[in-house]
Amino acid sequence: MEDRNAELFFRYCKGLCTEAEKEEVEALLDESEEHRKLFRDFRNALALGEDIKAMEAIDAEAAYQKTQSKIRMKKRQQFRHQLVRYAAFLTLPLLLSSVILGYLYFNEPEEKVQYADITASVGSVIRYELPDNSIVWLNSGSTLRYPTVFKGEIREVDLQGEAYFEVKSDKKHPFYVNTPSGIRVYVYGTQFNVSAYESEDYIETVLESGHVSVFMPVYGTSETLQPGERLLFDKKALQFVKSKVDVSEKTAWKDGKLIFRNTSLDEMLKRLSRHFNVDIHFNNKSGKNYTFRATFRNESLFQILDYLSKSVSLKWKVEDPVQLADGTFTKKKVIVDLY
Repeated sequence: MEDRNAELFFRYCKGLCTEAEKEEVEALLDESEEHRKLFRDFRNALALGEDIKAMEAIDAEAAYQKTQSKIRMKKRQQFRHQLVRYAAFLTLPLLLSSVILGYLYFNEPEEKVQYADITASVGSVIRYELPDNSIVWLNSGSTLRYPTVFKGEIREVDLQGEAYFEVKSDKKHPFYVNTPSGIRVYVYGTQFNVSAYESEDYIETVLESGHVSVFMPVYGTSETLQPGERLLFDKKALQFVKSKVDVSEKTAWKDGKLIFRNTSLDEMLKRLSRHFNVDIHFNNKSGKNYTFRATFRNESLFQILDYLSKSVSLKWKVEDPVQLADGTFTKKKVIVDLY
């Protein structure tokens, strides 16, 4: 398998791949850091090979006729021996040569990548500019990890929670969003929303403009979204659904608004819980399912619950925070009953 990958990388770097082989290489690069590192080694090895060819093109014999110095002659002989050795390396099998020449090309340790973390405290939304001038909004209780300087072929960040991205366009350096479950969203420049809370059963990607691809390791393939589409991945069932959505409903949180469009009461309460930083326990004693269409801006949690209670038989009570043994307090708890 490794020999097959090595051959594919060589053909890709030399521009010899078919369209099908190009897609296979791009899938391998999406799949793991090991494949991306091997690909970089190949590319650098081939670059070294070109350098050696250029050096061998030097008219060494003519230069030798112009000098009589024994010292210079000795150095020239040593130089030619070194070129022969490098050339010999390039005649080894492809995989072996890429490894050896990769180490020769990079004999100095790489500079360690520095990372930074930004976190939106519960009940808040923050806006942040990344090193490449892309903009990100982080929703309540979310964390984004990113390199202080984007280096190499890709721009890559790690997300826990929910974020809205406005990615600076750069077709040579795709932008990747990694989630804890292994789902990877990658773009070149666009606007999209990713919700990947560890406590939730789903990972949701919503595209506002441009194009995004969602790579799912369990399938080994990517799904491409068009504007106005979302991909919902079930972490337990390992299945996904792609559908049309109202983008404004999914992204209004970054502007401090709550928009619901045919949203179930259970889903509404989950979003209200996150937005207001309270624990909401929902008891559907009626067994009925209701959906709502509403927009809220500056209303309090209890104003919203009061609004909902005018449409359905809804009652709630509040339990105050409890102090724990370590001196901290639990969140305020709101118990909501549907009759």
